[in-house]
Amino acid sequence: MRIEFRFGLILAVCFVFGLAIAGYISFTLEFRQARAEVNEKSRVLLETGLALRSYTSTEVAPLVKKLGYEEFHPQMVPSYGAQTTLGFLRDRFPDYRYREASLNPTNIADRANDWEVTLLQTFQQDAELKELSGEVGAGTDKRFYLARPLRMPNTDCLQCHSTPDVAPASMVEKYGANGFGWKMGDVIGMQLVEVPVLGPNTQAMKGLLVTLGALTCVFILSLSVFLLLLRRYVTHPLEAITRRTISTSLAPERHETGEQTPLNGQFHDLEQSIGRLRTSLNEALRLLPDLGKRKNGP
Repeated sequence: MRIEFRFGLILAVCFVFGLAIAGYISFTLEFRQARAEVNEKSRVLLETGLALRSYTSTEVAPLVKKLGYEEFHPQMVPSYGAQTTLGFLRDRFPDYRYREASLNPTNIADRANDWEVTLLQTFQQDAELKELSGEVGAGTDKRFYLARPLRMPNTDCLQCHSTPDVAPASMVEKYGANGFGWKMGDVIGMQLVEVPVLGPNTQAMKGLLVTLGALTCVFILSLSVFLLLLRRYVTHPLEAITRRTISTSLAPERHETGEQTPLNGQFHDLEQSIGRLRTSLNEALRLLPDLGKRKNGP
């Protein structure tokens, strides 16, 4: 096995091991960043919904009341304002969802589905719980969700949600006998945001592949340069010395003729040492017959 192949094989094994470590680190960092990006988008969307609720309750609702409208208008309801506004956003970005779900909603369109019921019950069982997050769905429909409870904040809301007889007649006519019986401190609903994870995960995987591909290209280029230099400055001089040594061993007294490969550095010193050894060997062979005669003399 040639020395270049041995070195190349050793370096390749080391590279594969290093690439596995680098890939694991890159995978961890890329997908951690993707999760952080998804989490940030969810919080931004959730805070947007909360800001719209605050705007509706502090700006729109007082204005409607000040104008003296006796008829119920859903535009003065914080939940309606937040969901309607962010519903326009969903027309542009259908994968991003904002919803306010409830076990006993005024508008039956806001009634919680199966897994949302589980979240609401969790909030009801733990009064100190402020937030829930996780993943729902599978495959390309996998989404990250972030939920916060909506609790009965003050007695003002009870004017419309205590009993149907004290609620605005126009509201009862529009929505029916739904959304009543709320009490102070109850979890009346929750803000729920769903953000797709496929896009960030795909970007993370692309980033991982780019990193591994770049490292592989650098390794191949470096290995090629290394093997060329190894051939030029190590194996080629060694082959020249080997040829001369073999030639000397087969014909000690014959001197090489013709053009020889110039050697430098330690290889030059090694060649000189071999030359001195050859001279000493030739001298020993020359003296060997005389020694034999002396030993067998009269």
